[in-house]
Amino acid sequence: MKPLELLEQGRFLGEEFLLWLWMRSMTEGGASGEEGDGSGCFVDDAIQLASERGEVKEISLRKGNPSESREAFEALSRGMRPAKMKLRILSGDLEWVFTINAATLDMGTLKLPASTGKAPHERLHDRLFLLEEGAGHLERRLKLFLRERSGEPAALQEQLRAWVLAGRSGESLTADEAGSEAPWEA
Repeated sequence: MKPLELLEQGRFLGEEFLLWLWMRSMTEGGASGEEGDGSGCFVDDAIQLASERGEVKEISLRKGNPSESREAFEALSRGMRPAKMKLRILSGDLEWVFTINAATLDMGTLKLPASTGKAPHERLHDRLFLLEEGAGHLERRLKLFLRERSGEPAALQEQLRAWVLAGRSGESLTADEAGSEAPWEA
């Protein structure tokens, strides 16, 4: 199989991960779910949704708060999936801002917290540490998502469906309320 075909076949997992991050940012306050990790991950001001069917193939929502917009939830309820989104991770006084691509899970346009080093080699070490730290926050969330998905995938699908339905109707759900309602096509 060709590498692009393999990427295309696994893309759904990245799309579900982005959707899961989006849901958690709204229902769990962006918490990682790991004990002792007080970081928060939030959808920032840009979301790109895509679909292979229908007349509209791609929608980009920018500025303001697109993650809570009715347009975003309408697109999700019609079967569109997150293709790319801008995320913000906060941990104490540190903040990382980056885009993440669903197909490859690569991070782009990364803005790291400010370095405290004075000399060039100290700044380099700081930046490498901060890069690792930010990637670690995202990696912990990916591991949690994969554990949830491999444990009870049907329960996770129902939770995502209920969250999309509630968002479409203008409601907001807590994690406990996102249980079993209807239509986000998996």
